[in-house]
Amino acid sequence: MPVLLALAAVAILIPVRPSSDARVVDRRTHVATLALQGLAVFAICIYGGYFGAAAGVLLLALFLRMTATTLPQANARKNVILGSANGVAAVIFAVAAPVQWGAVAVLGLGCLVGGRLGPIVVRHAPDRPLRLAIGVAGLALAVKLGLDAYL
Repeated sequence: MPVLLALAAVAILIPVRPSSDARVVDRRTHVATLALQGLAVFAICIYGGYFGAAAGVLLLALFLRMTATTLPQANARKNVILGSANGVAAVIFAVAAPVQWGAVAVLGLGCLVGGRLGPIVVRHAPDRPLRLAIGVAGLALAVKLGLDAYL
């Protein structure tokens, strides 16, 4: 996982240059790309629902690399998809596992505040410094997870 997270962080750090030529992509290639993207989103959501660490960075990197979207658009997609995945996971865990409800309340409050403030920051912050901050934070988390796993 730390290696995958580090690759995603680097993918966010590397600027996406829009293609200057308007190449026409055939239908099969487009369908294959959408299928690959859907499979990757599904895998990240399963991982994110169970473990959660850096699933947002992985999805953000995926959307920035595989779609022609801006950082705020990719972030909005990420929020909706991970919100849904985490909601499903929360219901499953609440039914099938013991839950520390005090911790749920604190985490839920943090999610509500971050969910409200995060999109505002992404819409108003300059793209380059924000990408740099996300990429550096992703690399730092990858190093931490790697050290925790291998030491």
